Amino acid sequence: MRIAFYAPHKPIDHPVPSGDLYIGKSLYEFLSAQDHDIHPVSSFRMHNVIHTPHKWVKGIREYHSTLEKVRSFNPDIWITYHTYYKSPDIFGPIICDKLNIPYTIYQGVFSTKRRREFKNWPGYIFNKHALISAEHVFANKKIDYENLSRLILPEKLSLSHPGIRFESFNFSYKDRIQKRKQLGLDNRTIVFSVAMFRKGVKKQSLTHLIKAFERVERTSEKPVHLLLAGDGEHLNTLKELSKNLKIRNIDFLGAIPRNELYKLYSAADIFAYPGIGEALGMVYLEAQAAGLPAIAYDTRGPSEAIAHNRTGLLTPEGNIKKFSSAILNLVNDEKRRNAMACNAPERIKSKFELESNFRIVEQTLMKISQRRLKCEKPKSP
Repeated sequence: MRIAFYAPHKPIDHPVPSGDLYIGKSLYEFLSAQDHDIHPVSSFRMHNVIHTPHKWVKGIREYHSTLEKVRSFNPDIWITYHTYYKSPDIFGPIICDKLNIPYTIYQGVFSTKRRREFKNWPGYIFNKHALISAEHVFANKKIDYENLSRLILPEKLSLSHPGIRFESFNFSYKDRIQKRKQLGLDNRTIVFSVAMFRKGVKKQSLTHLIKAFERVERTSEKPVHLLLAGDGEHLNTLKELSKNLKIRNIDFLGAIPRNELYKLYSAADIFAYPGIGEALGMVYLEAQAAGLPAIAYDTRGPSEAIAHNRTGLLTPEGNIKKFSSAILNLVNDEKRRNAMACNAPERIKSKFELESNFRIVEQTLMKISQRRLKCEKPKSP
């Protein structure tokens, strides 16, 4: 297939890493690896474009440029990655209608409450138009699937979980022994977390984690240690917080290459990250793939990634004391912790394996593109 690819929220070459970016890049790379001719047709960001008038002229120019680019490429299908009210796909539906190209969406999101918000109403309308224009919409979370089912016909809607390459995060006993020895933590229960140390919900989540760990360290029956991987503008702020709280058993490891993370997952005993505002949280999938029980706030993203009481624990959002108690529970109850460690990889492999999930997406796209070739006659532009 020749595939036109567009990510209106954040282009896949965006320099700031995130779970959302990882999913988009993974989808693009998977389809490319299957020998499809896939082209990013625009890098124009739609984020808050409705409320940014200086972007409008540039957006009109970009639309015409993208139209000509797509006309020349003549794709069999168009796929948009991630459209929602703040970053609606305005280009895709118009161009695909004009050029008679099947239009599809991966990670469609629909929230009816936005129609009651004056500020967000235009974005809501553009996003709704994109969704109802699509020949198929893939939702990657159950809650999004349920919301979209109010708008999209069942035959045009699929639930397709994002995923990870499971083998990249396999537990390694050898690396567990080596890493724990290297860190001087042979006889401690290790709580591990990884995140970007940037402003907003990331900093807020890490602040909650550090405050929760202060209570864990103070009341735990067993020696416990917190390892934090990641970097960003608030690294020093969070280090200062840990000093002010007089936390002794904590290490800030800095940025760790993604292909090295499995060693730390293998060395640890528990993964903990509150996940405020997380759409899903790829780190939860990675940690569980390596056999770590995961602890998070019970919000829409983490609650999909973690099976409560089976592969980890979910606690009320914002309640640091209960989050701390969940960590303590698994620190002190090794039997329960080990049971979750056994369940976690099995669930991740069956539900969040990247190759399997994207293969289904590919098959659906191929059916739609073949239907077009067999049944549709080209329109004159």
